[in-house]
Amino acid sequence: MIDFRWELMSGFFVIFLLLLTILNFTFFQPILRHIEARKNHLAGDQNSAQNDLDEAARLNGLAAETISQARHEAHKIRDEAHKEAIKKAEARIAEEQEKINAEILGFEENLKNDKAELKNALLGQAPLFKERLRIKFITAA
Repeated sequence: MIDFRWELMSGFFVIFLLLLTILNFTFFQPILRHIEARKNHLAGDQNSAQNDLDEAARLNGLAAETISQARHEAHKIRDEAHKEAIKKAEARIAEEQEKINAEILGFEENLKNDKAELKNALLGQAPLFKERLRIKFITAA
């Protein structure tokens, strides 16, 4: 049978416990602390990254809102400038129309004067015309 020695077995057990304690304090505890520190560091980095993402999303929203407001403002300014340009063009058209109407009235007045002068000139030459007609009829007959 197997000879079982309690003294030797208890000595191995004490050495085993002593070795386990030394290894625990020398290797396992520092490794566990390092793993825990790494987990905490990663969690902190993840929280920091999430905060950065949230801040970026907030800034993107703010930028989009600012761009939207700027586009609205630009559209408003463009509409106002367009309306102002239309008003100026309409005023200039009305001014030019008045000039053209004044010129037309001047031409009509000149035409009336020329018509009256021509009529007077023709009426002034009517006796001479009658005399020439009379001479033509007399010589032709």
